[in-house]
Amino acid sequence: MIFDIQRFSTHDGPGIRTVVFFKGCTLRCAWCSNPESQSFVPELLHNPQHCIGCHACLDLAFGGQLRLIEGELRVDRSKGATAGPAGLCPSLSLRLAGTDPSLEELMAEIRKDKAFFDKSGGGLTLSGGEPLAQPELALALAKACLDEGIGVAIETCLAFGRGTLRPFLDLPITWLADLKQVDAAAFRKGTKGELGPALDNLRELAESGAKLSIRVPVIPGFNSDDASLAAIVEYAASLPRNGGSKRSLDFLPYHELALGKYAMLDREYPLPRGLVADRRTIERYAEYARSLGLEATIGG
Repeated sequence: MIFDIQRFSTHDGPGIRTVVFFKGCTLRCAWCSNPESQSFVPELLHNPQHCIGCHACLDLAFGGQLRLIEGELRVDRSKGATAGPAGLCPSLSLRLAGTDPSLEELMAEIRKDKAFFDKSGGGLTLSGGEPLAQPELALALAKACLDEGIGVAIETCLAFGRGTLRPFLDLPITWLADLKQVDAAAFRKGTKGELGPALDNLRELAESGAKLSIRVPVIPGFNSDDASLAAIVEYAASLPRNGGSKRSLDFLPYHELALGKYAMLDREYPLPRGLVADRRTIERYAEYARSLGLEATIGG
């Protein structure tokens, strides 16, 4: 199950990349920028600002997902989402997040930009959601691309069971791995998940000698305080490094770009509006990271 394919991306690994977004995640981060990625089942996104009032989506032949209530279209989210209303909508007011393409269908899309990959040193990035929550598809897609000379990167929150990584570790994959917190209680409060598996998997990646870039989303009220950022930087610096090489640590400042997606899913945004991660604080901890031998960057 995937929910999007984004071409010509330049912030999800080296070079020009095609990003395949896997649907489903084991965490529920309050700041999640892809809320449509969290559930493992298809969902209908509805943007009423694009609606032209044709009401073709009300046809019961498409599953009865839409209702007209007091003159406004509403999505009945008790019903399973299908492609019917979204495929019919002439104004793209409706979009289905969640399809089940074959491996060959995915490869056909990825191959379209191979010339750009070859020229820029780019390739495929698996993102989400959490790609390794669907390890069979992730592994098959990674191997298919590598067999055709297409580089592979994986963006991951690492919140999955031990052993999941092992089939991937012999492959020449670039890992873009989150380190959100090192305090278990704070991690649980902000993500609804358990910290232990994520840290275990991060250490396994580091010990394997994989090409690893650590990403730190800096979220006000979650990990933007001095104690949290210092502990995160120090933990990253303590991880094994392949041959003594420098380890990349990328700070990702908080943003509210996903507010519209929450509205299209009829969900309240979990955090207060107007939060800002202090740039000076991030720059200070980037400098601290450099003093510990890390290659620190800000912003992807």
